[in-house]
Amino acid sequence: MTRAIDTAHLVDTIYEASLLPERWIDVLDLMTGIAGGAGTILLASDIENLRWLSSPGLEGLVEEFLAGGWAQRNSRTPKVLAAQHAGFLLEEDVYSPEEIARDPIIQGFLRPRGLGWATATALPMPTGDTLVFSVERRHADGPVPRSAVAVLDGLRPHLGRAALLSARLQLERARAAVEALALLGLPAGLVTHGAKLQSANALLQAMMPRIVRDGQSRVAFADPRADALLARALGGGAGRAARSIPIPASGEDPAAVAHLVPVRGAARDIFAGSAAILALTPVVPGQVPGAELLQGLFDLTAAEARVARGIAEGATIAALARGQGVLEATVRSQVKAAFAKTGVSRQVDLARLLSGLVVTR
Repeated sequence: MTRAIDTAHLVDTIYEASLLPERWIDVLDLMTGIAGGAGTILLASDIENLRWLSSPGLEGLVEEFLAGGWAQRNSRTPKVLAAQHAGFLLEEDVYSPEEIARDPIIQGFLRPRGLGWATATALPMPTGDTLVFSVERRHADGPVPRSAVAVLDGLRPHLGRAALLSARLQLERARAAVEALALLGLPAGLVTHGAKLQSANALLQAMMPRIVRDGQSRVAFADPRADALLARALGGGAGRAARSIPIPASGEDPAAVAHLVPVRGAARDIFAGSAAILALTPVVPGQVPGAELLQGLFDLTAAEARVARGIAEGATIAALARGQGVLEATVRSQVKAAFAKTGVSRQVDLARLLSGLVVTR
């Protein structure tokens, strides 16, 4: 059953959420109550990525949906998007009874989990994302009543305005962090979930396109070896994990280390479209970073970091093996691992990279 809702309170909550992202869960809960549902999901999607929030009643449902490969068979969201309807839609608005009876998502995923009825709406955002609010209802309770759809339709303009404001605020907060790095002398920019450069501070812009390139398909580095490492890091999604990438010196530009730092937080992922901050730090010539710093910068193991530092200081494989009490073959294996993670292929290149000198071609 649907329950009586104080719509004025809900509108207030919606606009609170535009300023306090954690309040979006409360909005989803209240929307669930209007439709007598089991829960509400807020999806944000662009061409390549999907992010979501859900009310507690549907916790884990989207994860299960994605893990089971159901997204590839999903017809519900495309039908809502194709309708281009400025309101909430029911199944009967986009499906025939025959289509409902054979739809794989409704019959194969939702109904076995006690669900199968819903009302949903799509909101295109200036960030390039499309937001989809989907209120899921238990199959045993029947379709969402049209009276509930009418109430949700009245809230839709408020949801759109609040989501837009939330997106703008979250993006500006992320941009402010990038500009703050400029005050510390660090070139930095925002990277979207689609691996494109969303914005860049003046210091990073000054390095384009000599070092960093704002490519049509993704952000890139001019140095091919550094760019190969960046492509690998972005391959699993820009916001997946932190990564540090060495960039060798070139011409008058000193060597640097690029740090790809994920932007965390569910609401920020939903609304801002910013997946990571890309920041570059210079490598001071003549200074070899400590083993602990090398380990953190390049994802080296402790042993690999010690060996890399030793190579940078001019130690031989034999000397490193004696000093650590291991076989030379073990040290060679650690050196090869350090090569792979720093993007070089010779000991001299590793030494020059870590001391900030030009890597030879």
